[in-house]
Amino acid sequence: MAKGVNQKLKILYLMKILLEKTDEENTLTLNEIIAELGKYGIAAERKSIYDDIEALRYYGIYISHK
Repeated sequence: MAKGVNQKLKILYLMKILLEKTDEENTLTLNEIIAELGKYGIAAERKSIYDDIEALRYYGIYISHK
């Protein structure tokens, strides 16, 4: 699969989605996150999302999981 131009921006779009669409009461499933990334033309697999979330946590972004 050819990588889109936005593919390199995936982690930034993931952060944007999490900051704008989630909070303590409103969560997204992994499939919903993948669908949201798809709106930006970004293909993602479950494993890569987990890795990106871990990178965002390491960076200092608070991301809770339920």
